[in-house]
Amino acid sequence: MTFVNAIPTKSPATQIARQVHRVGSFALDCDADTAFPFFSPEGEREWVSDWDPKPIFPDQISFCRDTVFRQGAPEAVWTIIEVDGKTHRAEYVRFAPASHTAHIVVEVESTTSGRSRVVVSYIVTAFGEDQARLLDAFSEPAYASKMRDWKQRIISCLANQKPRL
Repeated sequence: MTFVNAIPTKSPATQIARQVHRVGSFALDCDADTAFPFFSPEGEREWVSDWDPKPIFPDQISFCRDTVFRQGAPEAVWTIIEVDGKTHRAEYVRFAPASHTAHIVVEVESTTSGRSRVVVSYIVTAFGEDQARLLDAFSEPAYASKMRDWKQRIISCLANQKPRL
């Protein structure tokens, strides 16, 4: 085996990665069966204006394990790791080659009649030139704001329509 120019450098693209873990939650005035589909790839189209996932495998996006799709700019590849419709739990991994990986878990539980609680966990590993900007977007205040925004968007969506699976 031959290595050419294999000396490590301190360029921004090779700096040490940093990881942050955030958990947030919010209540919704609907049961878990109604809320959970909003966190599917197709359901997010209902409340995220620039959400437009493109299938990689299979050729149509399904809310099931091992579905892989592209989303965003810059583009990230998402894989559904687990979906459990009975417990209302979904787990995703997102990989953006130039900037980060994210492990996302969404859990929706019915709390009282007609209400639910959504818990969203992100573990983000940031690397590359945009590391600081990305980590700022996952600071505690920014994440709390994200959860408030998600709640308001879903409440608006619930007032107007039902999610698609």
